[in-house]
Amino acid sequence: MHAKAKPARKPLLLWFDLSGNGAAAHCIPAFEAHCRIRLADSANGLDELALTPRPDMLCLQFDRPDSIGLNLLLEIKRRAPELPITMLTVQHSEELAVWAFRAGVWEFLTLPLPGAERQRYLQSLHELCLLRDAPPGVQRQRPQRTPQLPECVRLNREKHAQQPLYAAISHIDSHFRERIDEKGMAELCGMSTARFSRLFKQTCGIGFQDYVMRKRMQAAEELLLNSDIPVSSVGYMMGFKDPSYFARAFRQFFGYSPSVCRSLGRPLAAPATEKQPATASSALPHEEEGAGTAFRA
Repeated sequence: MHAKAKPARKPLLLWFDLSGNGAAAHCIPAFEAHCRIRLADSANGLDELALTPRPDMLCLQFDRPDSIGLNLLLEIKRRAPELPITMLTVQHSEELAVWAFRAGVWEFLTLPLPGAERQRYLQSLHELCLLRDAPPGVQRQRPQRTPQLPECVRLNREKHAQQPLYAAISHIDSHFRERIDEKGMAELCGMSTARFSRLFKQTCGIGFQDYVMRKRMQAAEELLLNSDIPVSSVGYMMGFKDPSYFARAFRQFFGYSPSVCRSLGRPLAAPATEKQPATASSALPHEEEGAGTAFRA
């Protein structure tokens, strides 16, 4: 008899909410289906680094990073250099990203986090856990964290690969909210349905129906995050006649409901706080006037 494969454990994340407005409550639900999450205590967050079980990842969530929060990150790195750090931030810049990676941050994510980027991160996190859990003597292979090419480069490369499918892809990108028939798209490109389906998957990496669904879900996510259009109306706009089917499809694609997605784009208003005296090292990135955090180590 074959032994049953041991189910993959969920990574344990120690989450530091440095937003100053409780925004972690809106961000964490997107990860809870795939991870165990322990929210760091605002007064004793550094002490929790020594608790068992030790976390697989330290997540520091910012709204507008300031000197207090970034110095805390450096202190965490000094106390627990073996624990990887993910930095999540709403406000971001090239200078801040460069500083983060020079400080030894494992991953730098900008909020709100698109579904595809979240899936890529979770996959990398899963591979990191497999690496750490490998028994002694077993050769450990580092996770393959190959990032997507920058948009400007990727589009130039894909333009050539998609040339035979240009008419269909152009039509889908303009009419994905409508009912689109694969056979009609094959005829538009002068191909049989079988050849079109095979070439489409080879070129785009996913099947025709999945491509259309991805376009709809990404557009729906954009509307939910950046507009006040009711959830049911967003579904209708994306071609879903049944609101419950839209909600199920959205949850299946992103891992959380449309309502949770909407909340991710609406952090709570930050309470007024007294301006703190500057304590930043000159190595920290430039801090804008008025940026602040409620976290205290």
